[in-house]
Amino acid sequence: MDFQYKLMMFGFSALCEDIDEVNQRLRQIPIERALAETIEQCYLIDLDSGEKYDVVYNEKGFYIKY
Repeated sequence: MDFQYKLMMFGFSALCEDIDEVNQRLRQIPIERALAETIEQCYLIDLDSGEKYDVVYNEKGFYIKY
């Protein structure tokens, strides 16, 4: 199994095969968690390029800031 992304959310990590899996995981997390904890702990790493992307949120939920 090849993983393309590492998603870090509030101190927990998840290896993801593709961006669809990343988005699926983001939909499962309630945005209220960002109000209780710090959003700076949330980011996505592309394991191929090493590039880091911030995870941000709005009233609809979390998303990747490219």
